[in-house]
Amino acid sequence: MRRVLTYSVGLAAGQDVCFASGMAPEKPFPSLTQCYRHNEEACCKSGHDHLVNEALTSVLAPACLKEYPALEDLYCSLCSKDSTYSRSEDTPLKGPHMKLQESTVYIVLCNSFLDSLWGASLDSFTNVFDNCGLQLPENKSDPDSERRVFVPSAVDSSGEPSIPNVDDFLERISAIFPPLVRHNGAAVQVQIVRQGADSVADVEGCLSGCSLFSLSLVGMIVLARV
Repeated sequence: MRRVLTYSVGLAAGQDVCFASGMAPEKPFPSLTQCYRHNEEACCKSGHDHLVNEALTSVLAPACLKEYPALEDLYCSLCSKDSTYSRSEDTPLKGPHMKLQESTVYIVLCNSFLDSLWGASLDSFTNVFDNCGLQLPENKSDPDSERRVFVPSAVDSSGEPSIPNVDDFLERISAIFPPLVRHNGAAVQVQIVRQGADSVADVEGCLSGCSLFSLSLVGMIVLARV
């Protein structure tokens, strides 16, 4: 069973509320060890940080945890101090880089971020992760299906790359993204998409990198229901 954290929100209207913690951003104590880039001010607690670490170690071998900074930034994105919404807004709730609409989380990635993550044409396969391999569910639509090691550029029995493009990769990662946000008493689903996707047409920005989150940058994480 996937574990989630829940907090009660007791902030006044107009105050910024973190999607993950349900509280205002603050300096975390104890410090975050996985998402340490956010230790000055964060939207998650040590418990969220632990769930992120568990999620990453389920995908990457221990020796490879620091090999892919962009992937780590993606997993830590909900710890950004800007992962907030205003209590005064109506639904869907929106913040500097997030939108909440019931029970699905859309994470919108800028092309610049995808370039650093994928390292190849977004419509083609990559060899960026080939040195370590990725431990992903065999069935990308079923996060509980048996996992196997995917070497993205390796061909399968049909002669096609095992992960043919960035959209396939994002779909697989979405299914196993750490469940840090709850809405109406339940963990929300996650869907990670490219900037400009129809499902997030009302989102004003996109995620350009966790270590660079600010209102002036295009960092957007979106939470919505399908």
